[in-house]
Amino acid sequence: MSNSKSNLNYREIKGLLYPELQISNRTEVYQQPLGKYGRMALNFIRNHHPHRFLILKMQGNLMEEMHQVEQEAHTKMDILTEQLLKLHPLPKTEDILERTRHLNQIKSTAEELLLNDIILKPR
Repeated sequence: MSNSKSNLNYREIKGLLYPELQISNRTEVYQQPLGKYGRMALNFIRNHHPHRFLILKMQGNLMEEMHQVEQEAHTKMDILTEQLLKLHPLPKTEDILERTRHLNQIKSTAEELLLNDIILKPR
């Protein structure tokens, strides 16, 4: 059954009509899995801004928005990591563990900055 005013499809279960809501208007976006940052943003908006979550879901823009957050986060993460490496270059040592530890610390700092700037921002 279809409602011509709102373009929503409904299905009938035991005499009641339930809207068939999608979290994206584009099926290719709906089928792509979210990465780490997209899932973090999705959980944040679901838990801290439930009204906005519901609006995005009902409009069919939720997954598109979360994929956009994912892309923005990866771009910003690369930029922040590069900037932090310029400020704190890798140590000039042959010790691979020391270099890895330093790089992990840089990435951790960049991710912390990223969380406040992109992920934990109401959409």
